[in-house]
Amino acid sequence: MDLKGLSAMISGMVDKKVSSERFDICKDCDKLTVMNTCRACGCFMKAKVKFKKAFCPLDKWGASE
Repeated sequence: MDLKGLSAMISGMVDKKVSSERFDICKDCDKLTVMNTCRACGCFMKAKVKFKKAFCPLDKWGASE
């Protein structure tokens, strides 16, 4: 991967603080399974919380700018 591609990939992600805050919300939700997938959207939440454009389908957290 070249630097331009790496930069584009990184710019689409939130920082560690935001991803931790999002996942903390998920951990308190009854839709999170023991395998860390969401029953509402089917996503693997430890990965989904890292992307800026990701959002909770239950409106518990939203996309970041």
